[in-house]
Amino acid sequence: MTTMLRHCERSEAIHIIKMPLIQITPEISYLPSVETPISSDVVFIKPEGSETTWIFDVGTTSEAAEIINNMEGKKNVVISHFHPDHILNLLKIKYDNLYVTKYTKKYTRVGTIVDSDLEFSDGIKIYPFPSSHSKGALALEYKDYAFLGDATYCHFRLNAREYNVQLLEQMIKRMEQSSAPNFCLSHDKDFVQPKESVLRIYRKILARRKSGNPTINVNDFFNDDGGVKESEDSLGNNVKVKL
Repeated sequence: MTTMLRHCERSEAIHIIKMPLIQITPEISYLPSVETPISSDVVFIKPEGSETTWIFDVGTTSEAAEIINNMEGKKNVVISHFHPDHILNLLKIKYDNLYVTKYTKKYTRVGTIVDSDLEFSDGIKIYPFPSSHSKGALALEYKDYAFLGDATYCHFRLNAREYNVQLLEQMIKRMEQSSAPNFCLSHDKDFVQPKESVLRIYRKILARRKSGNPTINVNDFFNDDGGVKESEDSLGNNVKVKL
């Protein structure tokens, strides 16, 4: 987290290369994540016939803040979790409603707390999501897409990359319950991935659990630089996320 904060503090001094929004469907687009300064993917959903744009995570870059502030109509923001690369632009943007978990609100100081599944009239669903990566994660689901932020990623403790067995079991169960056939994972070069492909990876990790051990070490899934190994046991195409 310290490294991430340093990246964020330097963000104003770094020239940002503008990136176009990538359209997933006519209703859904996103601004891809970047590593310098580290910033999450920022998702924009405007359901057909609605005057409201739903924004999932707000990133850190001036470009993301500019896009959000220039949007017309009502803006509802959902924050996946408290890490700075997902929330820092809250200080720079205007919005109508903010949805966070109780834990994330310790950092944002504002927002409506979500502690159970919520479904809105325009088809947006938001719900708490079990995560080894961070406390108090939220997911957003709309039609064929579930946006999970960093929630599926492991916990970083010193030099160990680990999953909590209990949380991993809960996470897999929650993913299985999703009606969306596609999962969207922040910081991943393949932002949109088939649900079953993602589930296959985490079921494989869970199968590595050992009796009496509350965690599963996944260091061998990664290269020394934090990138993912190219093997059948890899975690997909996750980029180097060091917290």
